[in-house]
Amino acid sequence: MRRRHPIGPAALVTLLAILIAFTPVWGQGNGRIEGRIVRPDGHGIGGVAVVLQGLGRATITGNLGSYSFDDVPAGTYSLSFTLGDRATTEDDVEVTAGQTVEVSTEVDWQISFVETITVFSASRQTERITEAPAAVTLISQEQIEREATNGQLPKLLEFTPGAEVTQSGLYDFNFNTRGFNSSLNRRILTLIDGRDPSVPFLGSQEWAAATFPADDLAAVELVRGPGSALYGADAFNGVLNMVTKAPRYSRGGKVQISGGELDTRRLDFRWAQDLGSEWYLKLTGGYQESEDFSVSRNTGSGGPEYRPCSAQFPTGCLEPELVPLFTQDVELGFGGVRFDKYFGGKVLTFEGGTAQIEGPLAVTGIGRVQLLDVDRPWARFNFNTVHFNALAYYNKRDASDQRSLRSGGLLVLNTDNVVGELQANTNFANGKGRIIGGVYYKEEDIDSANPAGIQTLTFGKRSEDFEGAFAQLDYDFTDKLKGVFAARYDDSSLHDSQFSPRASLVYAITPNHTIRGSFSEAFQVPNYSEFFLRVDVAPPITALAPIEGICALGGVACGFNQPVRVLATGNPSLEVEEVQSFEIGYSGIINSKAYLTVDLYQNDYENFITDLITRFQPELGGLFNDLFPGYQPPAGLPAPLAAQLLATLQGSLGPQFVFLSNDPNTGAPILVPVSYINFGEAQASGLEIGLNYYVSDDWVFDFSYTYFDFDVAQQLAADPVLPNTAENKFSIGLSYIGERFDAAVKYRYTDDFDWNAGVFRGPVPAYDLVSLVGNYRFNDDWLVGIDVSNVFDNEDYQSFGGDLVGRRALARIQYSW
Repeated sequence: MRRRHPIGPAALVTLLAILIAFTPVWGQGNGRIEGRIVRPDGHGIGGVAVVLQGLGRATITGNLGSYSFDDVPAGTYSLSFTLGDRATTEDDVEVTAGQTVEVSTEVDWQISFVETITVFSASRQTERITEAPAAVTLISQEQIEREATNGQLPKLLEFTPGAEVTQSGLYDFNFNTRGFNSSLNRRILTLIDGRDPSVPFLGSQEWAAATFPADDLAAVELVRGPGSALYGADAFNGVLNMVTKAPRYSRGGKVQISGGELDTRRLDFRWAQDLGSEWYLKLTGGYQESEDFSVSRNTGSGGPEYRPCSAQFPTGCLEPELVPLFTQDVELGFGGVRFDKYFGGKVLTFEGGTAQIEGPLAVTGIGRVQLLDVDRPWARFNFNTVHFNALAYYNKRDASDQRSLRSGGLLVLNTDNVVGELQANTNFANGKGRIIGGVYYKEEDIDSANPAGIQTLTFGKRSEDFEGAFAQLDYDFTDKLKGVFAARYDDSSLHDSQFSPRASLVYAITPNHTIRGSFSEAFQVPNYSEFFLRVDVAPPITALAPIEGICALGGVACGFNQPVRVLATGNPSLEVEEVQSFEIGYSGIINSKAYLTVDLYQNDYENFITDLITRFQPELGGLFNDLFPGYQPPAGLPAPLAAQLLATLQGSLGPQFVFLSNDPNTGAPILVPVSYINFGEAQASGLEIGLNYYVSDDWVFDFSYTYFDFDVAQQLAADPVLPNTAENKFSIGLSYIGERFDAAVKYRYTDDFDWNAGVFRGPVPAYDLVSLVGNYRFNDDWLVGIDVSNVFDNEDYQSFGGDLVGRRALARIQYSW
């Protein structure tokens, strides 16, 4: 870690001002066109190319069928609409200075759903999914509404290509793609309406802290592969972008009651309304009580997978925890409010919310931690126009009561951050080229002090800042070939400056069949835990108290009369992880019936950061982490007594003596057996296949397959670096979607693999599961449904150290107005 002089927010704003200088603004005498292209039933059609004749300007419609043109000189125009070989026009569109003209176009085109899919996250602009310069998975609003009963957001993606959805407790998910998973995975940037809700200390997600019902999501997009060129450090393996419903387009209310196994009882509420004068309001809220899959392990019982470690079983074992679960129940409460104001082509959004969490467990590198009192308030501001977006948000986490079951210790973690991002875009060369650019700034504070003022997780309080600037150019070289070039510069008080480029070429064999090739570089900053962790990883050692007598003979105090803490620590000398990625992919719509994707990639890693590993590694030259060298007796202790002290300690501690060190602040003896380190080079490669086949208007067949392989240049014999993911995974599914009734059954299989993350090391046997959902609509107001995860109750653990995950069957009744 290195400190540097930040470039500061003022310099970043200057960079954005340069971008804005190239952005069109409404000139005097200019107007605006906005509209939708819809089916006869009123549903919008996405992916339609819209050309403003005479000016040569073009855009495409989003998933709601909407489009707009700003800065249009007063006059009369024609609009052309094209999707594949289907086309229509709107003539005599009259634009008046300073006014917006609305155009609604209805077409009776016979088109399939897959032809209309658009995405945003791959290049921060709306584009057809077949033309995106990256591998993208989209979960549509309609699918979310059918499958959202369980309230577990990661499960929306568990049957999709490349997604690694590892579940332990009810809300303890590690979500990743393309390998090198870990406890509390931090390699996927997760955004909700542009806001990153991750826990800053770990960079991971707290899935129980969502402040909206799952079916308030309008879309979920997963971009697989490095995304630092546009999104920065956390987009190491990809970006998960979730967008909630705008109240203007989802007016009305909904109350849902659900319940079932694990004694689950849940209430969800949503209401959106037009307040007049182009103001719109949305309210969301909910409450849940349930049990969890977790059980106590303080006796070491629970089956062969919970056997205590020994010389016979150094791996594939779990040490008994010091304390039992503090509660068997999970209690969640959440709420949010949003105001949108529309004027012209601009939208102003103010929103905020909070979540309270009691009871869930999280499997971490230091053992299982139970969250007993966590509050997650947040606020967001957004101002959006066609060519400009300003985003600011605030996240806070007050966690006054978290308990380590392994050590019994109280872990406090209070964090907050303030983030601002400005983005601008413009077209050039008659719409053939597009430029996107922006700047980013974040300030973040971390404090783990308990009521006595003692830090429970870190060396001390931390306050850091982060800055970034990014730009992307894409250009249509021909009607068939598009190039996309992006780069980002990031700087921070935590790391040296980083430059992240990306280049992609997308070639359209036909409008519905494309191939692409891309190269990208990305980086991952060590999280605060990896830099600054200081936490008890096992009960303190009290058996060394008699040794204090040796120090007493020399008239000094060594501290062995007090319990000697056993700590897991961070390593402030860590460097950022880096990856270079090469990828080729195919996206195609076949006979308007099937959507097929095939993606091949190779990732080359440098400065790979291990999970918590034993601090003595012969392959690394012995003891690592210079902050904690071998133990030194007090300076005032005579040399003969110092030698006697060291010999006695070595005899008492045996092999653990090598980990004995001094507290850097007090000099007291501590034991530091595990820490983090950068470890050489690694390589991963894989294949991802996805197929959605629309058998008919009612039946859909889904298939996905993921292959993963890896190699580590120099492996550690005692603590091997593992990707913690299976070599082979696949899923199949069949859905029926009728006017009143829908149902889906899906199957997922995962190969066996080895797991090594922190204190948990052992095999994960192959597992499979079947999920079932179904809904029946009595009328426009009333709906009943079921959601059954793991239908056959195959109790398996999906990560070593995780809990056995069994069946969870829920039923719901919903009233809408």
